[in-house]
Amino acid sequence: MKIGEWDNLGRARAVVQRNLGELGAAEYAAHVTLNQENGRIRIYLATDIGLLEYSYAPAGADPEGAWMLRGQLYRWSSVRGLRLQSDAQIDDDLGDVRAVWRLVAEDPKLDLSADSEGVDDHAVGPMLAFARACIEHAG
Repeated sequence: MKIGEWDNLGRARAVVQRNLGELGAAEYAAHVTLNQENGRIRIYLATDIGLLEYSYAPAGADPEGAWMLRGQLYRWSSVRGLRLQSDAQIDDDLGDVRAVWRLVAEDPKLDLSADSEGVDDHAVGPMLAFARACIEHAG
């Protein structure tokens, strides 16, 4: 998925897209995580110039006040310890298989997961597309 396909970003999406244009960066894939408890958002973009990581959170203590979108670019050659992990639970009696995928990096600190069952069942495809873009370009 690309950043324009994520629905839960509000005005932050336009700012991220403008940043991509200002950088002249080509986007390969994006992944977004939303903290349901506090509304904070993490945005990751695999681009031709590196891995962009954004945090969208309140600028101060008041969650009803102004919010800040803070981004950082990591060159692909500096991304360390990137790996994709898969765990599958198999229930032979029911014929069910539950897969959990995790994309992990040591630097920058990254730990994304997607589950084929439950709330995140539609997140597996976008997360794997993002993981593939990262793995193809990381140093």
